[in-house]
Amino acid sequence: MLTQALMALPAPALGGLAAVFILGGVVKGVVGIGLPLVLVPLTTQFLDVPAAVALLTVPMIATNIGQGLEGGHTPAAIRRLLPILGPLVVGALIGVHLLISIDRRLLSGVLGVVFVGLAMLLLFRPRVRLARRSERWAGPMVGLGAGILGGMSAMFGPPLIVYLIGVGTEPDAFVKYMALLALTASLTLLVALGGAGSLSTTDLLVSAGAIIPIQLGMPAGRWLRRRIRPDLFRRGVLVVLALGGLDMLRRAWF
Repeated sequence: MLTQALMALPAPALGGLAAVFILGGVVKGVVGIGLPLVLVPLTTQFLDVPAAVALLTVPMIATNIGQGLEGGHTPAAIRRLLPILGPLVVGALIGVHLLISIDRRLLSGVLGVVFVGLAMLLLFRPRVRLARRSERWAGPMVGLGAGILGGMSAMFGPPLIVYLIGVGTEPDAFVKYMALLALTASLTLLVALGGAGSLSTTDLLVSAGAIIPIQLGMPAGRWLRRRIRPDLFRRGVLVVLALGGLDMLRRAWF
């Protein structure tokens, strides 16, 4: 699926796609998280949603392994996240089923609405506060919802970000938790797509090759991080997400 979609693209489109992944690396270098926030809406300018999700699978795994393991205490972090992890996996399986089974225009329209909504949510950052006892029911609900969204779009992060902030996650633990959740979800995505016949061995190699432009962009992102206001940059990323969502709505309707 992915390989055939890429082979059908003209050379300028392939160059544009490479530039998008370099930009994704810049975003990763500046803010540490948020790779799919810019890659998903921009990649779908060149590929349909299922092919875009397949292309993002291996880079999402590779870029989260280090952050998930750094700092130690990984087993304790996994135990802390168990109420979310199981539903996240189930939700991702449901999302992949929807990704490969529903009409492409309907999928584009649904994700367009979701992307615009998520951009507004993250832009205005409503103050969500959850008591510790609420984690028993809120965690599984958020995990399931994030899994479904991510299975359809490779964008697991926004609901998880809001939840982790809401339960008062310490800054040092936040990036580690997000990386472990994203790693679990991305591995599930890979297995589910492969099991459905939508990700061949060749597709996996192509997806792995997408790591290269991301790595090329990350040093520039780290350089920018020391020179620009992170909040201003974050707003720019969310504007890209919103514009990408609006364009998906346009393609679904016209």
